[in-house]
Amino acid sequence: MGKDILKKILKQQNHPSLALKVDLENLKIEEYIVVDVRTPSLYITTPHIQNSYNIHNLSMLQDFCQQHQNQKILLVCNGGLESAKYGTLLVENGLKNIFYLDEYLQIIEEKIPLEYPKEAK
Repeated sequence: MGKDILKKILKQQNHPSLALKVDLENLKIEEYIVVDVRTPSLYITTPHIQNSYNIHNLSMLQDFCQQHQNQKILLVCNGGLESAKYGTLLVENGLKNIFYLDEYLQIIEEKIPLEYPKEAK
């Protein structure tokens, strides 16, 4: 399967959420505080958005969002499913300005610089 066909299939995904979905084509990353909701082990061993926070624990994420309630929070993960789930839980708990990116990291990388883990020596 070619890379372009794979990208087309991946872009057709839809993980519904009560959080607001952000369109990658129109994303201005500097307008958001980016929170990567993957597990810490995944975050440190795989590429992630530069300057993103890694918060996987829902209680800690909720506290973080409350502390930054006047700013836009963008939730990201490997493919959109986890960020959509966390987004819904945060909105159900009364938080506002919660957004999520429903994209795979391989597609995000074409628009947003990713930070790669340093190789173990």
